[in-house]
Amino acid sequence: MHTWGLMATPEFTSYLKARCADRELSLHKLAVRADLNQIYFYQSVNKNKDNPPPWVLRRIAPLLEVPYVELLMRAGYLTTAELAEYKPRSGRG
Repeated sequence: MHTWGLMATPEFTSYLKARCADRELSLHKLAVRADLNQIYFYQSVNKNKDNPPPWVLRRIAPLLEVPYVELLMRAGYLTTAELAEYKPRSGRG
């Protein structure tokens, strides 16, 4: 079951801000480097009722040096059960 539209959690917001601090990035700098509208990104992290959508997480993951899947899981878009169901197509797993 997917949890699209999951309510934003203080835990995810704190996690995201901590990863920014680890990289010495403000939310503004992260938004600029990810080519996101700074106001939209700030509001999606601090003001909205929903966590940032997956497409935003995809853009910021490499800048935070965090796997995209980890951001999806922490934001509630992907569960560990769903991840366990994944079978790589490469045949290496």
